[in-house]
Amino acid sequence: MPVKKYTQSGIFSLMVLLPILILCILMLFISGIDEPVTIIIFSFIILTFIICLLIFYKLTIIIDDTHLTFSMGIGLVRKSYPLSDIATCKPVKNSPFSGVGIHMTSSGWLYNVSGRYAIEISFKSNGKKIRIGTDKPDEISEVINKQINGSMAGSFYDKGGSGGLYLILSMVAATIILPILLILFGGRETEVTFSDSSMKLRGMYGLTIAFSDILYADTMLSLPAIKSRTNGYVSGKSLKGHFKLQDQSKVLLFIKKGIPPYICIKSSEIPVYLNFNNPVKTREVFSLIKGKI
Repeated sequence: MPVKKYTQSGIFSLMVLLPILILCILMLFISGIDEPVTIIIFSFIILTFIICLLIFYKLTIIIDDTHLTFSMGIGLVRKSYPLSDIATCKPVKNSPFSGVGIHMTSSGWLYNVSGRYAIEISFKSNGKKIRIGTDKPDEISEVINKQINGSMAGSFYDKGGSGGLYLILSMVAATIILPILLILFGGRETEVTFSDSSMKLRGMYGLTIAFSDILYADTMLSLPAIKSRTNGYVSGKSLKGHFKLQDQSKVLLFIKKGIPPYICIKSSEIPVYLNFNNPVKTREVFSLIKGKI
């Protein structure tokens, strides 16, 4: 039998993934690319969506004399099954809740890039079922059934290829874990250490300020009006990173809102506002700064 090849375009996957990918890229440039944490997180997210696009932009089913093979996208996910191990093949229509992607359903594993139609294959060796999405379920089922009824060629060897699946699962896990780490790391109080010539703020958006560069340092009971975040971290009352004030000036914040006083440090670089969860510690740090300058 000549090799039969059927390809379905992942129109739905492209309509969902491509706008999100473009939005993530725009957000990266809007947020700024001068902070390593921001770059790392957005890079993982963007890379994950790129891999998803490379996997879900099409699905190809190939039938030859001995095997049924399907490949997703550029082939990162590819599986091949001997026809001799296929018990039945029938056209089916998935539930609207099954959606697209690669996941377990009540009818077994589903591999789908667009639409609700698929072929359902059951196996002799283990009794399991899988569903493979396609826009030609009737035609493909007919071809497979003719092959399995007229030939027992092949072996019970499954030439699977799950490397791409493991890759995308790893990227998705990293995309989920990184924001969690960002929240945990960003919520930690800024550490301040002093040397003879400078003070160092450790943690997210940390920096070193030379005492010789400090032009002004004082405490205040209220913060200036903040207009927007340019490349910073916000969680509850915690603000860290680069922000813009109502007068359009740029500042670097390491603050917990609602716990005055706040230390204002103006130097030859960007102004810095700093405080701690304990107001006593804020005043102690300010005293050390004043003593150094």
